Amino acid sequence: MLEKPIREMTTREKAARAYRLLSEDEAVRGQARAARTLLEKLEDQDMTVAVVGQFKRGKSALSNRILGEDVLPVGIVPITSAVTRVKYGERRVEVRYENGICEEIPESDLHRFISEQENRNNELGVAEVVLQAPSGFLKSGLTFVDTPGVGSFHKNNTEVAYDHMKESDAVIFLLSVDSPINQIEIDFLRNTRNFAARFYFAVNKIDTVSPADLGEYLKYCESVLEQLMGEKEIRIFPVSARTGEGVEELKAVIQADLGEQARSIMEMSTAKKLIDVIDRAVEQLDFYWKAMNMEYKELDRRFEEIEKTMTDIRARAAACEGGFHLHLNEYKMELSRRVKELFGMEYHYDIDMLKLGILDMDRQTFVQKTEELCSDLKQTLDRILLYREENAYTVCHRINAINRLLRELRRIRDSLAQDLSQT
Repeated sequence: MLEKPIREMTTREKAARAYRLLSEDEAVRGQARAARTLLEKLEDQDMTVAVVGQFKRGKSALSNRILGEDVLPVGIVPITSAVTRVKYGERRVEVRYENGICEEIPESDLHRFISEQENRNNELGVAEVVLQAPSGFLKSGLTFVDTPGVGSFHKNNTEVAYDHMKESDAVIFLLSVDSPINQIEIDFLRNTRNFAARFYFAVNKIDTVSPADLGEYLKYCESVLEQLMGEKEIRIFPVSARTGEGVEELKAVIQADLGEQARSIMEMSTAKKLIDVIDRAVEQLDFYWKAMNMEYKELDRRFEEIEKTMTDIRARAAACEGGFHLHLNEYKMELSRRVKELFGMEYHYDIDMLKLGILDMDRQTFVQKTEELCSDLKQTLDRILLYREENAYTVCHRINAINRLLRELRRIRDSLAQDLSQT
């Protein structure tokens, strides 16, 4: 059965097509995984709503008001240092670390993991905190995300905010009357609009200014935001996270939109994100070409370096006394970093999520899995980089396959961009 032309495909069909194409080539395995995640989110209508903006605008306080519960730490000093995802359910808090460990903690300890004052520059290696709460706002299945603010002294917080804003389908972009829109917020908004499908602009701290001053500030914001977003009418919601003024109106509009227009919002969000995935795949293939066309002497040196890393990992595995699941995750992360450093390529592994107290694997299995990890990477690099390949047919076949992949990916990307331009 012939596949329909790309221009006639739905967003879901284009995402499925992109995933099939990417999954067929090991050089873009990370982008294949990202495309699969987008496809699954679209099929499940798994919508993410995030509060984003500059630090100390009151994001966590507003989040508590929207959720109807004081679930996130707030105060004069606290600055959020790690992403917190809030889902509907009975109250519980789980910390997920970058190395794959998951730990359930008392809610009273939450501040230790997401406050910059107690987890400076995320020294604890927290990937995210997942918090369940019986909030009516989340009952329809939304995931609510509180992000670190951009522009603070702590560079890590800005990097985390930029990484996670790419996952948002709808965004509450928070401004504040105590500061005009600045370049940091403008740059962040320009990036965010490339990923999220729906924006809700809120201005916080309205209880601190007079009605006249608030009116002037809102006019200023409307003018700037209309220019930035390319829209004639921008709706801004004046709110006070401290008193709750204006929050119910904001919530009502969000809930109505995400109920009545959920599918169209998810399709637009998926299209935007898929364009980014394809752009990164094209960039990845460009790095791949550069690596593949290195002189043999330079390529030899880099393969020797990755072999040294793998030899060191094998030695550490042989001497390891326990915590085998955790060490295997750490080896995956280390090998990914080295491939990026040496070949300019993203090489992704699935990091196993580990509950504290789970039964560890035995030593023999651990050593065997470590060996498989290293040997599989070496074979994959040999194969995709055609290392020392002398068969002309194999080389030509590989070049043609990459060119076909690039053409197909660009056709999907251009079709998605055209769809978005018509919405």
